[in-house]
Amino acid sequence: MENKISKIAGKIFPVVAFAMSVYHLWQVMMPSIDPTKHMDIHLAFALSLVFLSAMIIKDDKHSGRTCLSQIASICFLIMALVSTAYIFVNFNALLNRAGRYTGMDTIIGFILILAVLEATRRTYGLLLPGLVVISLLYGHFGKYLPGIFHHAGYSWPRLIASVTTYLYGIFGTVLNVSATYIVLFMIFGGLLESSGAGQFFINIAIALGGKTRSGAAQAAVIGSGLVGSINGSAVANVASTGTFTIPMMKDRGYEPYYAGAIESVASTGGMIMPPVMGVGAFIMAGIIGVPYAKIALCALPAALMYYVTTGISVHMRALRCGFKPLPDEMIPDKKKLMKEDGLFFLPLLAIIILLISGTSVMRSAFLGCVILVICYIVKNSVRNPKFVLTRQFWGFLYNGLISGAKSAMTVAAACAAMGIVTQIFVMTGLAMNIVFFIKTLSGSVGLVALILTMAVTILFGMGVPTTAAYVLVASLAGSVLVELGFDKLAVHLFIYYYAALANITPPVASAALVASKIAKADYFKTSVTATRLGLPGFILPFMFVYHQELLLQGNIISIVAIVFSSFVGLFCMCACFEGFVFRKLNVIERILMAVCAVCGIWPGTKTDIICYVIFIVVIGGQYMQSRKLKRAVSGQR
Repeated sequence: MENKISKIAGKIFPVVAFAMSVYHLWQVMMPSIDPTKHMDIHLAFALSLVFLSAMIIKDDKHSGRTCLSQIASICFLIMALVSTAYIFVNFNALLNRAGRYTGMDTIIGFILILAVLEATRRTYGLLLPGLVVISLLYGHFGKYLPGIFHHAGYSWPRLIASVTTYLYGIFGTVLNVSATYIVLFMIFGGLLESSGAGQFFINIAIALGGKTRSGAAQAAVIGSGLVGSINGSAVANVASTGTFTIPMMKDRGYEPYYAGAIESVASTGGMIMPPVMGVGAFIMAGIIGVPYAKIALCALPAALMYYVTTGISVHMRALRCGFKPLPDEMIPDKKKLMKEDGLFFLPLLAIIILLISGTSVMRSAFLGCVILVICYIVKNSVRNPKFVLTRQFWGFLYNGLISGAKSAMTVAAACAAMGIVTQIFVMTGLAMNIVFFIKTLSGSVGLVALILTMAVTILFGMGVPTTAAYVLVASLAGSVLVELGFDKLAVHLFIYYYAALANITPPVASAALVASKIAKADYFKTSVTATRLGLPGFILPFMFVYHQELLLQGNIISIVAIVFSSFVGLFCMCACFEGFVFRKLNVIERILMAVCAVCGIWPGTKTDIICYVIFIVVIGGQYMQSRKLKRAVSGQR
């Protein structure tokens, strides 16, 4: 029986996924549906895909359990469709009785909550739905709790209606961002993957960095960064690019745990790298009301510093260990690559230009998809003028749209779940109470409040999607930091960074976990090494919160000065940890590099002078001694 259900679900799933992508693209061209109704349709598609996917048998083990799971999935699929259909059909009635609810509203709302909980459990495990359940219990039983957690309490019917049929909660800002922005970039990413652009990005990364001693690692850093920004998930990026980059790094001499750490750090960086920033920038724009283009532009210097310092660390490691460059036969020809596949850069450039020029995010993503399809046609029409009539072209289009919907379904489920949590925080006053609590605990000292926020964000980000962790902490602590005088954009980027970095932070470190499995390395060693490699990422948020020049705010001279001194500081940090620049650092040089790092990380006239003096002395000495050593070796020959 389970095989029959699996076959039917396997046939229905791609049709529904294709329809989901086509519907969202059509909505950009011909917007004709109320935004809340659009969210309802978006959620119906996403939940349907999650439960259809769950019905498809992936192995023959535990067949009895599989049959029960399939039957449960059918029940939840029906629940999802009935509840979303009820809201769509009764939309006007629900609007007219806002603040009031009927018995049927309560039943439908309860069914929808169950469907969302099960969908998030199927896609993210128990942690996220557990958080939703705790928030619902808190909404009802809060009157029995002491201190900042106390509130009057809500009846179950009102609580359920408030997060469903009142058209708040599930249908709030977070799901709206998923239904309008995120899904379109997921479709764009799906088309990129289907076109073979992902492999092109990896190949161009190998071509750019392959001839250096750290060539294999540089390919992972550059390639995973390019793919990861669009992918939207650090874990998914490790799973896709890591299967190629990690074995390549191991072959060149990197220890398995170190290769896994490099890949997890590079993939996590994709979440903070413009233009897409793992879809987090769109949610941020919706929450704080800052244009997406400004967020992406301001986030660029810090993201580049993250990747450059990661590249420096792996290069120093390669020099210290005496690794050899990739053999010539493994390095693709740059000119040939660009001639054959260079067109794949055009859609990305087009999206950036459109966003900077003021085109809406939705239209920019849509036009990016169109330009990508045109580029794919042009690339293949050289060999076959009738390419658009071939199965290859229609297969690319079909598979790309399905892949995009697959990615969007999990994000939509998480966004719906987080909508429930944030609505309850607002209803109960918990958000304001926590604001007061953090201010009290920190003594209104900004640095202490930032450290507390960092810890809370990493804690919530362990095992929870980056966007979900960001939304949760931003709703709780964001306003506290703004009240303490920090810039709103800097605060939200601060929170988003740590939500992303939770992917490489032990004890969960989900990205490092996947990387360690691919590398066949010790998980804990991989995650600790990833944290050390990604340390510049943990420090950068504090730097740009206090020095907004790193977010391109201020005059050009101060921006250049602070960006440069910050980079020197982070460079010295990498050198201190790796113990190598031109040759191995001795103990005194390592201590001086640590002092230089601290001075550079905390910009100021005096600290900058100290930083530059130490840097010139140590690096100059290293260079001179390495030259002498080379001359001595060549003289002996």
